Amino acid sequence: MSKSNVAEKFVVVPEVVAEVSAPAVMTIVKEEPVEVRKLTLDEKIQKVEDLSLMIDRWRTLSDSRRKLQTFQIGADSLSSTILLKDGAGNEFRTSNSTVISSVIDEMKRTLDVKVREVEEQINL
Repeated sequence: MSKSNVAEKFVVVPEVVAEVSAPAVMTIVKEEPVEVRKLTLDEKIQKVEDLSLMIDRWRTLSDSRRKLQTFQIGADSLSSTILLKDGAGNEFRTSNSTVISSVIDEMKRTLDVKVREVEEQINL
């Protein structure tokens, strides 16, 4: 058996690291002061009138809601009656306490929503 004379060669390859740097870009944004336009007297008066109308609407809705909360449906089915009339004079009348209770509950929910909407408009 013969030994072969093979020389092992190791090649050292230098590691190349390329470093790329981008120049930092700084942008300066100048905020220009926003001039608030002053309302004219007519515009101020209009705002006050609009607010007054919204307050009146809020009071009307709140009063209606308060009246509904105090409404009592009688234990017997004949003590309470609900009457609906349309523009043509047609009428719907019922004394069914379940129907009356359902109508009152829906009216309360609707009034609650409307009161909240008006309050949001007033707070703007």
